Amino acid sequence: MKIEGLRPKVPKDGEPLKNFFLNCEGRRKFVHDTKDHYKQHLKKSKHDFYRAEAEFRDMCWDWTIIKAYYSIHHAGNAMLSREKGVFSKDHSCLIVALNYWKFIDESLFEKLVEAYEHFSGILSLDIAFQLRKIGQYSVDEWEELSKEDAELILNLAREFVRFAEGKI
Repeated sequence: MKIEGLRPKVPKDGEPLKNFFLNCEGRRKFVHDTKDHYKQHLKKSKHDFYRAEAEFRDMCWDWTIIKAYYSIHHAGNAMLSREKGVFSKDHSCLIVALNYWKFIDESLFEKLVEAYEHFSGILSLDIAFQLRKIGQYSVDEWEELSKEDAELILNLAREFVRFAEGKI
């Protein structure tokens, strides 16, 4: 499967990002979290990443993508929980909140842009979500997922989980 064919739908910056974030708030996509629960989000993130690596070794590309994606999701929620006392089950709203609240630093952002050329760190997360949906729900397309797709998301997850761990 060619990742280039997937088009991210999450805004990068400016007014569209702000409006998307405010829409998420208005739809109550950020749920109050208990104090110190960020530790559980981070623990789950690391567990999912460990499982993603195991699936990659087993050449199981769909589950590599699914577990790597969830490791990113839980790491992002760990940051939101610690810093804002909330988490989000909505994947796009989580991505936007990380950018909106400036939880992703420039060094990680620049590194991801360089590594994946035309994909920014935030947009790469949205692409991971799209690949995860194919791997998890599509009985027709999951076999088209490639080692390269899985490796891309696994590398992004590795960087992101390390980043989140360092922020926390």
